[in-house]
Amino acid sequence: MIILGSSSPRRIELLKTLITDFKIIKPSFDEKSLKKSNFHYALKESYFKAISIKNLAKPEDFLISCDTIVKYKNKILGKPSSISEATNYLKMLSNKTHKVISGVTIIYQNKIYKKEITTKVYFNNLTINDIEQYLKEEYVLDKAGAYAIQSTSKIKLVKKIKGSYTNVMGFPVEYIKRMLLKFNLIN
Repeated sequence: MIILGSSSPRRIELLKTLITDFKIIKPSFDEKSLKKSNFHYALKESYFKAISIKNLAKPEDFLISCDTIVKYKNKILGKPSSISEATNYLKMLSNKTHKVISGVTIIYQNKIYKKEITTKVYFNNLTINDIEQYLKEEYVLDKAGAYAIQSTSKIKLVKKIKGSYTNVMGFPVEYIKRMLLKFNLIN
């Protein structure tokens, strides 16, 4: 059985593009207990999430856990705690390049596989009016960096990316697919 260690609607939908028969278990790891550091933060977070539910899985289960952060100039931009903080994030990212880093931990057959996937994201130049309009159209308090690349907003934040689009959404489908194929869990 494939187990997704996440209750994120985006991660659930993205995994469904690969396989429909899987189980969801919400990790019990408290994200606030991990000290924010620039050194492999998303990978550590995904690892501790996976470990928190490992005992609920069997060795033959394929357990996937993921965490995603936005990093700009060695500063981690997590989920904003307010619209004011979201505004500040988007001002900071305007006309700049940042990285979206996902840490993925897979536990399968008593082995742990850990990987970081990084995508460079280039933002358009945003006015304060653009930012205010975007925040009216898009709920961002559950999104690292205060934005969603898949947003339907009329305000286009992203100019271009280098790397995985689904990674910026929070779940690097290409890597997950490679691992599922490696172990013959999908065709």
